[in-house]
Order: sequence, then structure tokens, then C-alpha cells
Amino acid sequence: MSETEYALGRTCGMTFAGIKPASLVSVKKQGRATLSGIVRRFARKGFSYAVLHEGEERTLVCVYHTAQLGRLLFSREIRAFLEGLGYRYESVGEAIACLKARMGEHFPHEVGVFLGYPLHDVKGFIADPRGGTPCGAWKAYGDEENAVRTSARWRRCSDAVCRMMDSGKSLTQIFGVG
Repeated sequence: MSETEYALGRTCGMTFAGIKPASLVSVKKQGRATLSGIVRRFARKGFSYAVLHEGEERTLVCVYHTAQLGRLLFSREIRAFLEGLGYRYESVGEAIACLKARMGEHFPHEVGVFLGYPLHDVKGFIADPRGGTPCGAWKAYGDEENAVRTSARWRRCSDAVCRMMDSGKSLTQIFGVG
């Protein structure tokens, strides 16, 4: 199994499993063709990806389930929040394009809503990045118990996917996208 496929499984397995709308993965430039081939096979199940940033050696990619992310991005609260930050979109692809445009010197912390983090935690982090309580994948600024549970669920899923890959199964075999 390639390094790219393993990184994709470890960081995006929760998204492929349907328990997270999107994930970010950093891949080496030479792994882009592998990434593209794998995600293309997952497209049959509604997944897509977008390159958010290209560095000299690595590429930051957002892998997402279009329908699941769409439900989130078009919810009243999330849409109002993102519009307040200057996002204008009529599709998931347009929202991702806005996120990509905001990638630059400063990492856009609103990416958390794309990744399924609770809105109050994303707002809390933007207001006070040094505050909050670390709860695994993110900092909680509200319901710590739920954040710990959700983060643990994501970690268990990632661990399970990694165990299957370690035993020789490919991502397409694990998720049945032959």
C-alpha cells in the first residue's frame, strides 16, 4: 500500500465511513495521482476532493461527501456564519472554492465547520485560539462531553481503518467501492 493511500485512510476514513462530512489530508506531490485515482473510485458513493493549497513538496486536499457537506453548509446557522466571513456560494463546490481562496498566509479557522466541528467551537476558537479545552481533534468551547465523545468516535474509526490497512486491505476493499 502506498504512503498516500495510508494517509488517506488514516485521515479521511471517518469521512468515507459517513461519520464526518469532510477531512483534510496532506499528501506529497508525487502522491497526487494515487489520491486522484482512489477518490475517483469513491465518487460513485458521492465523494469528491479539492486541492486547497499546493506547497513545494506537499498538497493540502479536502476530501468530502458532497451531499453530507451540502446539508451542513446550507443549514441556516452555518450559512449565516460563513456569509458573515464573506463566503458567497450556491453549491458545495462554490463554498469549497471560497475556502480555497482564503488559504494563504493565515489558515482560515472556519475550515472547522467544513470538517464537522460544532459551530460554537469554531466561533470560540476564532475569538480565543488560546482558550477552550483540547478534546482530541479540536478545542471545545461549549459541550466538552460531546466533543470528547465525537473525537473518540472519529479516532476509533481511524484506528479501525488503519488496522484493516495494516492487515493488507485497500481502502476500496474496506469501503466496498471496488
